[in-house]
Amino acid sequence: MEMIFDFIESNYILMIFYSIVINIIVLLVFFIQRFKLSKIQRMYRSVTRDMKGKNLEELIHQYYEKIDSVDIRMNQIEREQEKIEQKLLKSIQHVGIVRYDAFDDIGGNLSFSLALLDEEQDGLVLTSIYSRNNSTVYGKPIRKGKSSYALSVEELQALDRAKENFLDEYIKTTSEKVYNSETS
Repeated sequence: MEMIFDFIESNYILMIFYSIVINIIVLLVFFIQRFKLSKIQRMYRSVTRDMKGKNLEELIHQYYEKIDSVDIRMNQIEREQEKIEQKLLKSIQHVGIVRYDAFDDIGGNLSFSLALLDEEQDGLVLTSIYSRNNSTVYGKPIRKGKSSYALSVEELQALDRAKENFLDEYIKTTSEKVYNSETS
């Protein structure tokens, strides 16, 4: 025991120095941890600001339930969108029309051939032939851009126009023509 006291007596200055250094390090660690803790407390207060007696765990659980329900709803919407896109492929998207005089003695371009196609170029060609005594309408099916029936020149022109024109382009050009003829 006397050896310990002799050691302390001979090295007390060194021991005081080391204890001061250790105390300074402990104080630094304390202030750093205090700063981190206050930062976490501020974040916690901002998260729980409007909770009014709710448990943070309950709040997180509610958010997870909302996320799950949104995910389920999103999957339903995606399935519905796929169904709509498949139906849209079968809707009329391409239109072509040719107006003409079927007979030399009748003017006014009252006869027409109208091609209506979907995205896969399936559809039909309608032809209306106008004469002084009657009007006749013919329909011919179109599969993959071709008909199993013989097509007239006007029907082929309407079919070619339909392959080139989308429905919205057809409506735009038709409305411009009507507007220009009304203003002239």
